[in-house]
Amino acid sequence: MINIQRNYFVETILLEANIIDKKKLLNLPYRDHIKTSVKDEFIIIFFDLDRLKSLATIIKDLVFFKKKKNKIIFIPTSKNLKKLKVFIKKIEKENLSNLIIIDLNELKIKKIIDNKREKIYKSYLSFDAQNALSKILRNIINLLLNNDVRLISLDLDNTCWSGVIGEDGVNKIFLDNYQKKSLFYINRLVSKTGMLISFHSKNDSKLGIKGIKKKLFKYPFIINKSFKYINWDPKLKSIKSISKLVNFSKKNIVYIDDNISEIKQLNKFLIKENCLWINNSYLFYLYSRSLFISNINKEKNLKRFDDIKSNTQRTEITETKGILNYIKSSKVKIDFALKKINFKRFVEMSNKTNQFNSNYQRIKINKLKSLYENQRFKIITFSVSDKYSDSGIIASLIVEKLKETHSIIEFLISCRALGRGLEYIFINQIIKKFSIKDLRIHYIKTERNQPFIKFANEIKSGKDKKSYFVNFNKIYKVASKYEKYIKFKSY
Repeated sequence: MINIQRNYFVETILLEANIIDKKKLLNLPYRDHIKTSVKDEFIIIFFDLDRLKSLATIIKDLVFFKKKKNKIIFIPTSKNLKKLKVFIKKIEKENLSNLIIIDLNELKIKKIIDNKREKIYKSYLSFDAQNALSKILRNIINLLLNNDVRLISLDLDNTCWSGVIGEDGVNKIFLDNYQKKSLFYINRLVSKTGMLISFHSKNDSKLGIKGIKKKLFKYPFIINKSFKYINWDPKLKSIKSISKLVNFSKKNIVYIDDNISEIKQLNKFLIKENCLWINNSYLFYLYSRSLFISNINKEKNLKRFDDIKSNTQRTEITETKGILNYIKSSKVKIDFALKKINFKRFVEMSNKTNQFNSNYQRIKINKLKSLYENQRFKIITFSVSDKYSDSGIIASLIVEKLKETHSIIEFLISCRALGRGLEYIFINQIIKKFSIKDLRIHYIKTERNQPFIKFANEIKSGKDKKSYFVNFNKIYKVASKYEKYIKFKSY
């Protein structure tokens, strides 16, 4: 829910930003104080400081939310831009981690105040200021709503640093204060959550890498945990490459660039709302802070970068020498968990896995724990490691025991584990562990779970509208080739 506070006419800004229904807009009250609830997920505050009797009261009201979970966007205005700047600095000293302040002084607008508009439009903000605020608000709201950004793709020149490295040279490019703050937030996200970074720049590769190492040395996680696409190819090509490599949904990818033509081109491939044009470093800061607020408490996956990077090596072996040679040479270990279940990881997979997802249960943690206590159901996870990396838990299943058969009602495999033949091994281990004589896999067919459907068709003896019937011989024929080269452990 978005709670909007204001003490002047902001209807045109809100309508253009498309963040509130037109009917609700008519009922927005005018207030000179903050009146909202800790239950409000988003609070947007528009205050004309010139109309306020006490600025100290507003600061006190904001500080009340310091340790709350609300996400607050504050847009103060004043005809006296120096007064506005002083007020913003006072708020910033409070270090409110859940607050985003939009400073009109920093938006690089030629004319912020237009007194002639006030009588007609009930606001002294210029058309350019209102238009800029609408676009920025819309972008910030989209970022705050997206709490599962897994990859931030960044341009280099005039984005991560100021200047063009190919023309100015390494020594003359620099980071301004907003770029430093932006990279600080992104570096924290990488270190704390495992978020991935990719750089995309039309430059000489050696020069671009040198610039990253020399200018971004204070942000080691960004340097060491990033994919670098620095060449003369179109950025669309490198974005397609990283998208294929990470295999994320496009809603999990955010792209930031100062070049509007690049943004327009990538809009056609990525989600338009996630392609952010920054015509100055202050916008980079606002968007990075928004990403930080929405994603810093997300489920951690610190192994993701190493595992995806290792997948390039695995893919090279499996595609050139075959899966069997990969299994033989890679020291594969599989842990089979029946008692010590990581419920959070299971739920995360259930709600986010799309490609190898048999039945789209989208299960919640209370439901999963309830099934775990029921003797009719078996909750199972598989963890996999090899000489390249530890992938952690990459498969989750729920098996239901019926009178004459067993049914897999949930079968999930992480997209980063596909292509290694592991699905055959997981099924074969379950068959042996529970002495299963007849096994079904419940399914729902969608446009997104083609990898699961393809596997199910390869192992079936038949199917109906609800289930695939598993052919044990087809499973054993493949799994038996691999299992003698794998170390298993169950717990």
